[in-house]
Amino acid sequence: MRPILYVKGTTEKDVRLSKFLKFFNDKNIQNYFIGWNRNTDSKETSNIKYIFNGGGKNNKYVMFYYPFWMLIVFFHFLFKKNLRNYNLIAVNFDTAFPIYLVSKFRKFEFIYEIYDQFAISYNFPKFLKKLLLKLDERIMDRAKLIIHVDSNRVNSHKEKSIVIENTPNDFYKGSPRSYEKVRHKFAVTGLLNKIRGIDQILKFAQEYPHIEFLFVGEVLDEEMNNIIQSLNNIKKYNFMPQEDLFALMQDCCGIFSLYNPKIEINRLAASNKVYDAMMLGIPVITNSDVINSKFIKEKNIGLVINYIYDKSWQQLADSQFVSLAQSIGENGRAIYLEEFEFNNIVDKKLVFKLNH
Repeated sequence: MRPILYVKGTTEKDVRLSKFLKFFNDKNIQNYFIGWNRNTDSKETSNIKYIFNGGGKNNKYVMFYYPFWMLIVFFHFLFKKNLRNYNLIAVNFDTAFPIYLVSKFRKFEFIYEIYDQFAISYNFPKFLKKLLLKLDERIMDRAKLIIHVDSNRVNSHKEKSIVIENTPNDFYKGSPRSYEKVRHKFAVTGLLNKIRGIDQILKFAQEYPHIEFLFVGEVLDEEMNNIIQSLNNIKKYNFMPQEDLFALMQDCCGIFSLYNPKIEINRLAASNKVYDAMMLGIPVITNSDVINSKFIKEKNIGLVINYIYDKSWQQLADSQFVSLAQSIGENGRAIYLEEFEFNNIVDKKLVFKLNH
């Protein structure tokens, strides 16, 4: 197999990307990464190279740096030698579009992996959104293979699309999990902002001070951060490696995965928290506007509430909720082990394609 070359506008610490790189390393498949060191806190190695540094300390302004990233990617690959010697995987529109343009001048193949469709990730003006969608189609036309994170994202080019869900590696290594330490405690992880329902979760936490909350991630709103600091039933941690996070969540009875439905991409959210919850054997809690809420209901792997804090949340405060959580969680873990273990999916779907 040709070496893998991943290109993405982040560092190699991206959760999904890091799982792929670990998989290839464990399989002794040669791999390299080229990325954007947004916070200038990641170091290069013989396999990791950063072609753009800085610009990412304040998420509000990252958007303005995308054109610079895209320009740098274009010229880097315009002059990079031996591109045909790699299985080149370009992640997301901001990386794939300049590589697509280079491929029109130089003959090489690339794989397009789409975490989130750029055109519907932001509230762009209609004319710009329409243009971006057309350009996205052009990239998919030219790509050798397209990797999606959820089947609900596959709207075209089905003949050359594969789905590799946002699933984790098994923290328990295939063994049954114990529920002895689980108590009435909810996990809230990732970007802790209003787009992810943090303001609604805080209302819930304020009304039920006897229920505990584990917050892990970055708070982007000063007002929200002040509320978090003021509540005794919340413990807050910064981002940490996934294995450490899973260890910390052993006593939690559910994971929140809320998305503001006013943003189109949020309604199509393929949250890794759904599969994290399945693997951990606890329910995921999402809002009814998110398309994968149907999957969650059908598989009985979580609970569906309204995005805005209201009476639909009361089920989470029930004194018997921990027992219900175990029942739902055991079902979710059984499904995870049978269908959604990350390494098995990559081996069966992606490695198989790269070998043929």
